[in-house]
Amino acid sequence: MININDLSYWEKTSYFEGIDFLVIGAGIVGYSTAIHLRKKYPNSKILVIERGYLPSGASSKNAGFTCFGSATELLDDLTQYDESTVWETVQKRWEGLSYLRELVGDSSLDLKLNGSWDIIKKGDEAIAGQVHDQMDYLNQKMLEITGEKNAFSEDALLNEKFGISGTFTSFNNRLEGQINTGKMNLAYLDLVHRSSIQVINGIDVSSIQEAPNEVCLLTNIGEIKAANVLVCTNGFAARLIEEDVKPARAQVIVTSVIPDLKLKGTFHFDRGYYYFRNIDGRILLGGGRNLDFEGETTTAMNTTVPIINALKQLLNDMIIPGKQYTIEHEWAGIMGVGNTKKPIVRKYSSRIGIGVRMGGMGVAIGTQVGKDLSSLF
Repeated sequence: MININDLSYWEKTSYFEGIDFLVIGAGIVGYSTAIHLRKKYPNSKILVIERGYLPSGASSKNAGFTCFGSATELLDDLTQYDESTVWETVQKRWEGLSYLRELVGDSSLDLKLNGSWDIIKKGDEAIAGQVHDQMDYLNQKMLEITGEKNAFSEDALLNEKFGISGTFTSFNNRLEGQINTGKMNLAYLDLVHRSSIQVINGIDVSSIQEAPNEVCLLTNIGEIKAANVLVCTNGFAARLIEEDVKPARAQVIVTSVIPDLKLKGTFHFDRGYYYFRNIDGRILLGGGRNLDFEGETTTAMNTTVPIINALKQLLNDMIIPGKQYTIEHEWAGIMGVGNTKKPIVRKYSSRIGIGVRMGGMGVAIGTQVGKDLSSLF
């Protein structure tokens, strides 16, 4: 990489001088932040920088779920967090999804509202009983947030509908769906370019220091200065700021094409720690972080044999028992989590803002987080 001091006059002045807003992270939050800054400041110089040749975080590595809360996950959250915080976060996810659709467009997202199913396996009948007992409460809260009645309902026919084996029952959320993550990112990048926002890949920031009249970034190509900096690096944020956000690796596999695949929709299992869906005649399956929380608290973007094997076992035992397939794709993405699932959106200092800790719900909440972050400047 050429050091910034060795660039031409044209390169320095066009790209790196007079920056009003510098956004770190070319993902959903970073792009949304930049777009909304442009709406607010039509004549400002806005630059987005990204350390990878493609987005490095979860924005381009997620499973493509438009989810905002499965029944068992919500009930589990309510045992760990304050009730108002749980439902405020769900509302932000719902509003974020609605705004994502408005900003990017359903066709650009390749949105399919096929619904989601929260699977209860045999032997976990007590969990199903808990959901039954709280069904009216859950639906009432969803009505208040979405304006839609009976978001949740029970569905015990997963085997007949989708060929899923070994289940006791499931709980459907008819408002959830799926997108094509790749198409979403390309559409977002197109919006950024059409907003006259510069994007430069391959710049890795190692530290941020605020001076009285500017912010100085130490990077792999030298020092970059900007009037304001907005950190949108989610699970990688601990490299730059001190906040309650830590990385959480998610591992994903995609099968070969499976003839006559019955599966259609998005599915959650074991409080959302496993998730799968159909995509192009294949099955995408991810999760297993609960098998090794300590080991998966990492920014290393490689898969591991124990978790990949656990995902394959789930395919064989429950999702497509008896089907022949190969694994054609596998990868890891890094989420940002903390002591609560509520995102952090605030001024870190007078010239630095942060929009991090998506809690594994970046697709749902990221666009709104970017809009909220831009409003602080």
